[in-house]
Amino acid sequence: MLRYPFFVFAVLVSLLPHEAAFGLDIVIKGHTFYRDGQPWQAKGVDVNAFVKPPKFFAVDKSAQLQRSYWGEAELNEVRQHLGVDTLRFHISQAGLDRQAAIYDQGYAHEIVDAVKLARSHGFAVVLVIDAQQDGTQDLKCMPSASTTRAWETLTPLLPADSAIMLELFNEPCKKGDGVQAEWASEMQTLIDTVRRRKAGNILLLDGLDWARVTNDLFPLVHDSMPNRMALAIHPYLVGGAFDRRQQWDAKFGASARTFPALVTEWNATPTNGCTGKNTPAVALDLMRYLQSLHLGLIEWGIESTHGQIVTDHVNFTPTSYASFKDCNDGSNSGGGELLAKYPHN
Repeated sequence: MLRYPFFVFAVLVSLLPHEAAFGLDIVIKGHTFYRDGQPWQAKGVDVNAFVKPPKFFAVDKSAQLQRSYWGEAELNEVRQHLGVDTLRFHISQAGLDRQAAIYDQGYAHEIVDAVKLARSHGFAVVLVIDAQQDGTQDLKCMPSASTTRAWETLTPLLPADSAIMLELFNEPCKKGDGVQAEWASEMQTLIDTVRRRKAGNILLLDGLDWARVTNDLFPLVHDSMPNRMALAIHPYLVGGAFDRRQQWDAKFGASARTFPALVTEWNATPTNGCTGKNTPAVALDLMRYLQSLHLGLIEWGIESTHGQIVTDHVNFTPTSYASFKDCNDGSNSGGGELLAKYPHN
């Protein structure tokens, strides 16, 4: 008889491939995501707890506060109150770039530990390289050599797990005629970089204009692995310019009907993605539009003060528009209830 059966079981589980240990297989067939063999619309929250290396904590108290929220309690609360199954981690480009001033040797291991905790709780994971919050003036708002070096640092450390998706660069900023070729060249470099390191993860590619525009982009890049790549959309509202279905169709809807896609960031609050007094109605219409396209939705941001999903980190009550009056009205309004009800708004 085994004297320590639970210890032996834990050791055996640790020796299994990561997918076998935690269960959950995510694949793409045609333009549809499947989870464990069933069509799947991801539903998740953005996690900002790891967007900066710990060396920032002494000078950036908000980064320290956001990191303090992370842990099993937060994971249990977001699942209970929002019904989410996916976590999207913003990670620092410069913190992973060995040539950057803020590079932190232990930072990549902290990210991997966080991913393992999320996976042990059954969450799918998206990791996105984010240069916007690094505070480094020379970082471009398009993929660069620094982005490549960041993935070269992180990719070899990640477990082999189909439920970990890699979003190669957060919100390429450029828009207009002639930028598609630049986008394609820089994204192709990142695709090739990750694949050369034997990573079989699904890759997510943010569109142009801060990821609002994805139409016509997917055919410009190629992957050595079939059915392991999708577009990432961030449909933040802009009054008059990006607040109705015809505009959404013209920017990302056409591609989402043909190619695999996922909304990896969105919210509408008084200070972020606000269109005026009609914001609640426009946000609801956007949800119904995304639902009609069968797109998964990840909402910004569980710790952010600009992307209110919950009213606080005590009760985790989803935000709503009950007290909303207009942009910058000071209310604690947001799309938390829309996320909780998704895809049944």
